[in-house]
Amino acid sequence: MFKANGSNVKYGSNICADYLNNLGEYILITHKEPWDLIKADVSNQPKLIVEAKELSKKYLDDLAHDVPGVHVVGLGGGSAMDTAKWVHWRRDLPLTLIPSIPSVDACFTRMSALREQGGVIYDGDAIPDLVLVDFELFRSAPTSMVTSGIGDVLACHTAWFDWQFAHQQGKDEFGWTPEDPQISHRYLAELADCAPGVKAQTDDGLRRLMELHRDIGWRCHEMKHARFEEGSEHFFAYTFEEVTGRTIAHGELVTLGVLLMSKFQGNNFEDVQEIVKNAGTRHRLEDLKVSVQEFLASVRRTQSFSIEQNHWFSYAQTIDFSKVSDEAILECVNW
Repeated sequence: MFKANGSNVKYGSNICADYLNNLGEYILITHKEPWDLIKADVSNQPKLIVEAKELSKKYLDDLAHDVPGVHVVGLGGGSAMDTAKWVHWRRDLPLTLIPSIPSVDACFTRMSALREQGGVIYDGDAIPDLVLVDFELFRSAPTSMVTSGIGDVLACHTAWFDWQFAHQQGKDEFGWTPEDPQISHRYLAELADCAPGVKAQTDDGLRRLMELHRDIGWRCHEMKHARFEEGSEHFFAYTFEEVTGRTIAHGELVTLGVLLMSKFQGNNFEDVQEIVKNAGTRHRLEDLKVSVQEFLASVRRTQSFSIEQNHWFSYAQTIDFSKVSDEAILECVNW
């Protein structure tokens, strides 16, 4: 039985409004969609509502300076979590995080993922008083936003492989040992087992997925790095954002990266396919509204972008996709 460590968390159904009604004064950092789902039942309205949008350090610092000094509540996806964490950290204010979709582990990681100079940097140290996980709020979201939740766990499949590869090439910054892959293998075994429950959106499946996110967030802090769960698959995702000037659901974008990179790593691609299929996670470009041109351009830019951004050494820095056929690249995701 998988047992997670990490942040204080409460699970339940239809628990958001009751929590907010008994909270006292607070500001809400959110997206429109999740707030629209619950605001009619919230009698204790926030002193201020901030729409989560930009993740530059200057914008977030200005925001943290200007907001009232009351409890901070983050409600929504990754950008809402990261914005709320930053405000809490900069102002030393109480913090509650309410993820509206299980597509990222940002509610359980202590640093915020900032967008600076065309890339991603991690900074801050947020410790929420509570992470509130409402299964009905998850089920109110589009199905694809729920099934995308496997991405940051599935990333362990390619990330640990990259870490081992860096060690073998004499370019490991974090002291890889033969025991380290077992961390990621435990996560992947639990993910494979709960994937059908994620697809069916059962309480058990959703809880187990979030417990995986919780333990990963805790382990990132304990190890002082995320090498075991962030590698070439994430570097592809960051490249996609740089090339296209937009993004798609983080979990789906990272899933594309895992499918792509595991194939070229020679790293049990079929195991990844099985988890993605059983979880019902979208991966075909047409379903994701990603053009073939966007995808191919992002894949072929990944090597140079990863080098420019000084990402941890990984397969992403060694594969020259300009020498790989369109068909070989596309078959990784269009199956």
